[in-house]
Amino acid sequence: MCLGQNSAHHAVHYLNSQLGSLYENSVECVKHAGSGLKPLERVRYDFALAEFHVGAKQRTKFALKDDMMFSAAFGKPRLEFICNHEAILYLRIKEGHFNSEIAKADSSAFVPNRSRHVKLHDVEVAFRVDFDVQGIRGYTTKIGNGSHVIQLMVLNFHSARLISKVNAGDREGLQFYMRRYLDYLHHAGHHVLFSLPDFDDDRLDMIIDYSLESHVNRTLDTEIHEVFGVSVEEINRSLSSKWLKAIMDAADGADRNSICLAEYRSTWTTIGERSDVQFHIKFGAPRVRVLCEREAVLYFKIDELLVYEGHDFTVTPKHTYSDWEIAVVVDLTRKVEGSFKSVEIDMATLRFCEHFSKFHGFDLALNFATVIKTTVVEFITEYYAVVLETTHFHEIHTIDISRPPMTPEPGPSSGDDGEWSPDVPRTGGRVRQQEIIKKTRTGHYDFIQVVSEQSIIEHFKVLWQLSRDSTAEHSKLLGKWSYSEDFKASFGALKIRYLSGEKAIVWIQLDEGTLKPLKGSFGFSDWSIAFEVKLKMVDQAELSKSWFTRFKESFAWKHHGSEEHRTLKHLVLDFTTSEFVYELSKFEGLHLASRSAVESVRGAVHYLQDHYFRELTQHGHHVLQTVPIWKRGSNPPPTGLTDVTFQIYSKTVCTRHSHVSQHYDVVLMLLGMTGFHPLPSGRLEYSTEWFAKHRGTVTHGTVCLSRKVFLEKRLLALLSRVNATTTIVPFFPGGESSGFVTLFDGHQGSEWGLALTTWARHSRKRTHGCDWDLVPGTESDYTWGHIDKWSYEHEGSIVDKHNGVYTIACRAKNHLRLPTSINHGSLDIVMGGEIDINLGFKGASTRWESKAVAKWSVTLSMVSPRGGSGLTIEVKGDTKPKFETFRVHGDASLEQLIDLKALHELVVVDLVDLVTELKQLFGGVWEHCFPGMQAYSLSNPVFNSHGDILFELRPYVPPSQVIAPRPSRGSSSRSTSIVVDGSAGERPAGPKKTKSSALYPRLPA
Repeated sequence: MCLGQNSAHHAVHYLNSQLGSLYENSVECVKHAGSGLKPLERVRYDFALAEFHVGAKQRTKFALKDDMMFSAAFGKPRLEFICNHEAILYLRIKEGHFNSEIAKADSSAFVPNRSRHVKLHDVEVAFRVDFDVQGIRGYTTKIGNGSHVIQLMVLNFHSARLISKVNAGDREGLQFYMRRYLDYLHHAGHHVLFSLPDFDDDRLDMIIDYSLESHVNRTLDTEIHEVFGVSVEEINRSLSSKWLKAIMDAADGADRNSICLAEYRSTWTTIGERSDVQFHIKFGAPRVRVLCEREAVLYFKIDELLVYEGHDFTVTPKHTYSDWEIAVVVDLTRKVEGSFKSVEIDMATLRFCEHFSKFHGFDLALNFATVIKTTVVEFITEYYAVVLETTHFHEIHTIDISRPPMTPEPGPSSGDDGEWSPDVPRTGGRVRQQEIIKKTRTGHYDFIQVVSEQSIIEHFKVLWQLSRDSTAEHSKLLGKWSYSEDFKASFGALKIRYLSGEKAIVWIQLDEGTLKPLKGSFGFSDWSIAFEVKLKMVDQAELSKSWFTRFKESFAWKHHGSEEHRTLKHLVLDFTTSEFVYELSKFEGLHLASRSAVESVRGAVHYLQDHYFRELTQHGHHVLQTVPIWKRGSNPPPTGLTDVTFQIYSKTVCTRHSHVSQHYDVVLMLLGMTGFHPLPSGRLEYSTEWFAKHRGTVTHGTVCLSRKVFLEKRLLALLSRVNATTTIVPFFPGGESSGFVTLFDGHQGSEWGLALTTWARHSRKRTHGCDWDLVPGTESDYTWGHIDKWSYEHEGSIVDKHNGVYTIACRAKNHLRLPTSINHGSLDIVMGGEIDINLGFKGASTRWESKAVAKWSVTLSMVSPRGGSGLTIEVKGDTKPKFETFRVHGDASLEQLIDLKALHELVVVDLVDLVTELKQLFGGVWEHCFPGMQAYSLSNPVFNSHGDILFELRPYVPPSQVIAPRPSRGSSSRSTSIVVDGSAGERPAGPKKTKSSALYPRLPA
């Protein structure tokens, strides 16, 4: 053994010598026992390395070799080592055979047929075998020199894998019997060998590193294509990608840590303190070749090595070398932290491997040649390894199993918009709709519009589809574009992913094309180039005039643009801030490990950033959303926005280097205020997800109006009108000519000039509200109650029976329930009530009492018709309550005391103002935010537990394009029903549908 050097070569020789000696012993035993079969099992172990036989189960007596299922005479076995964990065991069959009917080998009824034998002659079989080195520590005075460790090499024959490319007629059959042979060798104890002895007294550990002595036998299938579940090809592609990124960063003047995969200088480390050798290394793409599950060879390719005499690297180098490859053997580890799984290189185990390395053009006859080589190897093993670990380039593959990769893949294709469902299961952590109802919060904002990534992707997808048939320049460039003769490409649809910090990743899909880098011409296909772009809110004046000409045909402009008291704000992709993101780009077919790839990538990025993005901006394709804002001094509608901002909303931070869990969405939020209230300070904190995705459909987003803006200031205020028109109050009429019903007119002798009217018609009460009161302990139940009791005592009448006390009691009790659950696309506001009128008299000899009662129930529904033309408003129930009369006591008839027909006309459930306003707010086009040139509509309304109202966004589809559903059988028309279509004629019309202006296609009914 050579002191201080790797003794692996000597260890291999020692191990194979043991195998050779044991084999020769077996051959000697065979000669002594004769050429026949050996009947005793215990004796057969002595012959195991020389011969082996497998008989049929049916044979009870000893048979001839030709009757055996398997019979073989072996040559001397030998071992070669792949690494420190696996070896190759070679077994040579000199003569023998096996029976190909292996499926019947274990059957006791099977008798082998010699015609099914496969002859074997001079066949070498190789098995890949795991091994372990175990030590036995002991001490004996006979040996001396203190305690010693006897090293045993234990071969794991049970896990052996056949790797030889044998030409035998039946590989499966040969493998079957050879596995039995390996099991037999294990039982015979031949799986244990002694390693090199070490009984001296120098106390120095012997170095045995089989990995540094390994070699590749090209006739064997020794390649490992996967490690820890990750393909080697994927690992090397990742390394090449990181290297190419470093090359590009170096050209942009990035710091040394960012470019260390591309180049490094001796002066950047302490090795540069040596004055005799200074160098500048320009690296090629690194790669790994896996030896086993735990070890690999890491190759550092040196494209160019420039050697200088001093520290001045601007002068001509003294020596130049190229195409070197320095190989090091490293241990691989798997690291698991939470949901993160990574394959890493243990840089502490890095060892230089001479016979795997290449030093082209290296001449030892030159002065300093050995010094140069030694210094570079030392730099790689002692300094560069530390740099790579510090910059985390030792992490050769990382994946978060809980998160999908950030890719430009679009969401599901557009189809039926679906509806929010109360029983949507939590698939992959996706929130239930009920969780949205319980947890969504608006903070202090009046208005929130959530726009999904899917919606923006679908927006660009449809624009791209229209571009293919368009002749207009503004549209064509989304499908095909060129810059002189230097760049020509056909494009796929733009795709987007939101990032925290009000940014987005935009992918430009290059389906096919050519470009001219600095040298030559290059063709490409299926490239996807990613850019990080900031989002920005701009005024109308900041957009191009050429786009404004087309924008006048948009829904946003036709609804708001000509109004002087309104202005338009636009949320845009600010392409002037674009940053190329190599890590998220894809360059199909490009050889990433080549330096020529750098120019191709940089060329494509240049034409897109400096020219194509300018064209997109010029024609308005960077505009994502348009929001109308009412100016100060104007009189905006209740939901009209007077200020707006935006933010990217997500549970966790999402950057270009990370991505959000598939359990949660990253969404764009437009946040607004009404009534000229100032915007709240700070961001809206995360509460929960804002929409539930549906399989096979595009989820565009959600609109939310706060409790204060809609429920309290509008809905409950307008519904209080119902209380005013259904509450009866008595009064003494004055100059009124109508709107009341007189009392006791039909009762002879009545002296009380009293009348009934509604709260809404009463001269004094109508100025006071009839506000709904929330039922304590509930979130959505409200009540209204009112009682008015009057009495009049009369004495002195000539007719005694008219003397006494006249009484009247009017009572109204109404109830209201707002839904906080899903009802198949309809929000049903249920209300009802009871009106009681009691008239009575009590005199000395006469007493009577009569009663009139009216009960009513009405449901106001905001219905989501299929298609996308907005909500329709339906009112079903008894909007004209009818009174029933009862004689409580005595014989006085109510018909004699009051005009019932007039009373019926007096009371009405008045929802006209509310229906009109709801239709204006939520029917047809959603007027408070517009996607590009087109419009949204609202659907599937629901109240959350806080009283905010939420809607799903849909692309607006004109009513003429919506196919009306067939009427259902058995529909009833018995109750009063008012239906107000959200697309009624008085709503301003949108642009005519043409191929160049219609964003969203016809949706199925």
